[in-house]
Amino acid sequence: MQHSPRGTLFLWPDHWQVIGHLVPNRPHRHISASWLVGLDGPFRLQVGGHWRMTSAALVAPDVEQSLDPGDTRMWCAQLDPDSDFWRALQHRLGDQPSVDIPVTQASLHSESSGDCQAVWQALSSAVKQLGGSPEPMDRRVRKICDELRSQLPDKVDVARLAQAVGLSSSRLSHLFRQQTGVTLRRFLLHLKMNQVLAQWERGKSMSQLAMDAGFYDQPHFVRTARGMFDAMPSEYVTTGAFSVCRCGPSSSPSLS
Repeated sequence: MQHSPRGTLFLWPDHWQVIGHLVPNRPHRHISASWLVGLDGPFRLQVGGHWRMTSAALVAPDVEQSLDPGDTRMWCAQLDPDSDFWRALQHRLGDQPSVDIPVTQASLHSESSGDCQAVWQALSSAVKQLGGSPEPMDRRVRKICDELRSQLPDKVDVARLAQAVGLSSSRLSHLFRQQTGVTLRRFLLHLKMNQVLAQWERGKSMSQLAMDAGFYDQPHFVRTARGMFDAMPSEYVTTGAFSVCRCGPSSSPSLS
């Protein structure tokens, strides 16, 4: 018997959003920043081992978290550490791993249409109400992010990347972590997982997708997926639990 999807997963090159009914999860560590909003009421969020009730929250990149949505539909976004969305919001956290945020009901009206443009605009409007313009990124770190995105290498060659931007390996590693909140290696893992999500279709084998995205082998991919999501992408995509919208750059105009 075919069941209707529990929600929709929207994929962009620099972030993804999911809207619908999610299941509780165990502690996991997204490499991206988390935007979490309860559409029908508050939900329970655990960060750093402490549970709290909230209606909307931000969680910094690479911070352990766990979600118990109860019966509320969730509006969640995973924002890449170098994305304009995250760079416009990160000042709200200061040095804290997570904060509650005041997301007004008006900013949520357009998210339910199931259209890439409308969902992007809903997040863009909410971010502008909360933050303003994206904080500038060091040009050398931006260059490294762009190169890793375009080439998706098997592993990070820190020495080569550092030489390309005129820094020592240790200085680049420190600067990258300072600017993005994650290490170079973790950032590349995140990009590889995004590649798997972007190419996941029914009929494609997990081992082939993992290999195409540059994972060493299927066990490496499984460990990474469980650590980042407490779930395999197949639990959301190939089972039909969530419909998938792959959104191109035309549906994501500039935030600034």
